[in-house]
Amino acid sequence: MARGAFGDAEEFARARLDALRRFAYLISGSAAEADDLAQIAVVEVWQRWRKAGDNPEAYARQVIVTRNVSRWRRSRREVPSDEVDHRPDDPAGAVVTNGALWQALQELGKPERTVVVLHVLYRYTFSEIAAICGDPPGTVSSRYARARRALRTHLATTQPAIRSARG
Repeated sequence: MARGAFGDAEEFARARLDALRRFAYLISGSAAEADDLAQIAVVEVWQRWRKAGDNPEAYARQVIVTRNVSRWRRSRREVPSDEVDHRPDDPAGAVVTNGALWQALQELGKPERTVVVLHVLYRYTFSEIAAICGDPPGTVSSRYARARRALRTHLATTQPAIRSARG
């Protein structure tokens, strides 16, 4: 969503906080962390409104991913997640309401889950993800490949009817 759609940072925050929270929930796997990350992102967009450029939402997503990467690099512990509200027009909503897919995502490590969410749901390239996470593109590609294998394995064992129906 282009910056031109928002008069100022405050309007952006009111309009996009929920969507950013859902995005952060997919990335972090925790409603509490999602709240924190979304609020941090909104504050950073507000503080750096000019730097956010024409796409403050992309800037906010980058803040969320960067802060989350910092968190999982400091601590490898997962925080239990709670339910989060969602809207049907947001890519995160379909995943959060699909129990099997959500469970499969939770089986991934945070680095792999981050790559899958950014690449599959939000259509970021591996180069863009690498820039956001501060990792080489090869690392991002490897994480994505590992995540795909893990997701396939998890979904095949928990959803055999789906696998056999696809033939």
